[in-house]
Amino acid sequence: MRWFIPLALVPLLAACSEQQMCISRATKDLRQVQSFISEAEGNLARGYALVEKEYIDYDIKRCGERPDGKPRYCRVPDVETRRVAKAIDLDAEAAKLAALKKKEAQLSAQAAAEIEACKIQYPE
Repeated sequence: MRWFIPLALVPLLAACSEQQMCISRATKDLRQVQSFISEAEGNLARGYALVEKEYIDYDIKRCGERPDGKPRYCRVPDVETRRVAKAIDLDAEAAKLAALKKKEAQLSAQAAAEIEACKIQYPE
């Protein structure tokens, strides 16, 4: 069944033009920095960060039969990811946000030039 998944993605990849893929590559770093900015702004607004933490619990499930015909039960791990609050240094977070904003401006100018190059290289 697994080999059907990549085949399902082929029409999606074919739907993207060369220009769109070029623009996506050109703006990858900018989008990542914008994601970090959004996270830092949220942290400052809340006053704390949210981090993902995994919790492992065990479920008891029937996993077969013993040779005498009685059911066999097994412990099966159940991993749950939760978002929990974490204390942060608000001054350091504000400094990080300022640095990210500077980097965003720099990457925005760079991405604009690369987008124009993509439009010239791959006209639609």
